[in-house]
Amino acid sequence: MNDVLIPQPAAQPAPDSINDREFLLTSSSGSAVSAASPTRFRYHQDGQQIWGEYFGDTVMLGRFVGKRDGEAISIRFAHRPLSGADVVLGEAHSTIQWNASGELELYETFEKDGQSQVSVCTEVERLGVWPELDPTARSTPRLDGTTFVLEESTASTVSAEPTQFEFDENLGVVWGFYYGDTVTAGHCVGRYRDGVLDEYFVHHVIASDATLLGDSSTTLARREDGRLELIEEFVLDGIPGKSVCVQVV
Repeated sequence: MNDVLIPQPAAQPAPDSINDREFLLTSSSGSAVSAASPTRFRYHQDGQQIWGEYFGDTVMLGRFVGKRDGEAISIRFAHRPLSGADVVLGEAHSTIQWNASGELELYETFEKDGQSQVSVCTEVERLGVWPELDPTARSTPRLDGTTFVLEESTASTVSAEPTQFEFDENLGVVWGFYYGDTVTAGHCVGRYRDGVLDEYFVHHVIASDATLLGDSSTTLARREDGRLELIEEFVLDGIPGKSVCVQVV
């Protein structure tokens, strides 16, 4: 087990934004950290919305979404292990802080194999080029590059400008961006397998000016005209709902 430093009171407040900042995993109580290829995370931030990508060490491809509240970040993630095992879904909670050397750190708590763990990620210079995606590692039916629009929902009346969802997918990891109707912008990540898309999502609601985290389980079906449809059951801010989205072709 690696030694993990206990966080100290911050000498200065955390930056208002960690947009486009990158961090390397430097210690973890859950596993040994690769010295040659530690896991690298790139964060994006817009208001309270957090999303990003990661790879390295035992992770072939990872994506995450989350919400920032002051110095605290709650994220939900999906990644394909380098071993080729099934895509892993999970959640973690981090505190943004400065260490004694003046470096920005993310002090993270998470659960692994039913045990509570902690890790530390330290900011590093941005990587110029990230690994390219494998163009052959796509799902069937193909989700990468697809666009859907919201057709009906129990959460709200669908407007004349319905929410639009744009998906990417690789190695069974799905991520996407959505906007329109009641939502300024949103981001999602998840896992696609056996006709079911399990996702986490975060979005900003126009009416309430709130940023909300949720999760969903979606069944993929194909209509008589050949278009895919997403039949979704979700929980948003603790409230369950259902929706249907149809592919734009």
